[in-house]
Amino acid sequence: MKIELDMYQTLALAVLVLMLGKFLRERVRLLDKFCIPAPVIGGVLFAIFTCICYVTGVAEFAFDDTLKEVCMVMFFTSVGFQANLKVLKSGGKAMIVFLGVVIVLIVSQNFLAVGLANLLDVDPLVGLCTGSIPMVGGHGTAGAFGPVLEDFGIKGATTLCTAATTCWTPSCPRTTACWWKKRSSTSVTAACTPPPASS
Repeated sequence: MKIELDMYQTLALAVLVLMLGKFLRERVRLLDKFCIPAPVIGGVLFAIFTCICYVTGVAEFAFDDTLKEVCMVMFFTSVGFQANLKVLKSGGKAMIVFLGVVIVLIVSQNFLAVGLANLLDVDPLVGLCTGSIPMVGGHGTAGAFGPVLEDFGIKGATTLCTAATTCWTPSCPRTTACWWKKRSSTSVTAACTPPPASS
C-alpha cells in the first residue's frame, strides 16, 4: 500500500514528528545532556518506522517536497542571525583557541575522509559525504550538498550525508557549542538557547 501525502499533510506530519522529538528530549535526560536536537530525535524514530513499514510491505510513504527548498533557504538565511560580536568577544582567549581547533578539525576531516576513500578505492566525493559536510554542517548542510554531489554522479549522496551526520550528531557545531557553554552554565535551557539580540 502506497501512502501519498500532499504538501499540507507532509508539513503537518513534520510538525508532529518535531513535537515528538521535543517531547522525548524533555523527558529523556540522556538526549538533553548530549544536546541531541529534537528534529533529529523525532526524525530518526520516524525514519525507523517508515523503514519497517517499507521492508515488511505494510506501507510505502511518498512525501511532497515542495516546501523543502523553501525551508532550507530560510534555514541557511537565518543561521547568521545568531551571530553576536559581543558574545564572541566575551569568550576571550578560549574562544580563539576553540576557533583554531575547529578550523584544523574541519580541514583534517576532509583530508582523512578523502584519504580513506582513495585507500579503499572509492570515489573521493563519497569520502566528502562523510567529511566536514555532515560532521560540521549537520543535517541542513547534508541535505543541501547531497543533491549537488548526486549531480556529480554520486548515487545516494544525500542519504549517505544524512546518515553520517545522524550517526555523529554530537559533532555538529550547534551541539558542540551547546555542550561547551553548558560546562560553565547552571541552566541547560540557558546554555542551549541563543542569546537575545542586543538592542
